[in-house]
Amino acid sequence: MQEKIRELLHNIGRPYQMFNDDGTYQGCFYPVQFLYPDKPRYKLRSVNDEKNYWYGLSKIKKHCTEIPPTEPCQAGDIIVTKFRDELHVAIYWEYGKIIHVFRNYSLQTGRLKMFKNYKVFRVNT
Repeated sequence: MQEKIRELLHNIGRPYQMFNDDGTYQGCFYPVQFLYPDKPRYKLRSVNDEKNYWYGLSKIKKHCTEIPPTEPCQAGDIIVTKFRDELHVAIYWEYGKIIHVFRNYSLQTGRLKMFKNYKVFRVNT
């Protein structure tokens, strides 16, 4: 996993893209799709509303296991939060650091503590 994360880190600064070439949603899911290309992608149902949040969360739950807050995060875990009524996902990297992309920004690193409330999911292998 660390090798894939190092590859992802080489893309820091990559511009934000709302959709993949096939019309599936990319947006903040880019780091997740990069690390887990074999997992299905989803069609954006609606933009900037709560339906999109719940739809995206349901797709994550389909392929992941939620990790209890008492368990430490591992490299490659998916961090899920609600940001301005939208689903936002990030990849846990190490030592409280995440890799993510916000709308209209590029791929960047940040700190997990920037999110007040979040859930952690581990991809089912």
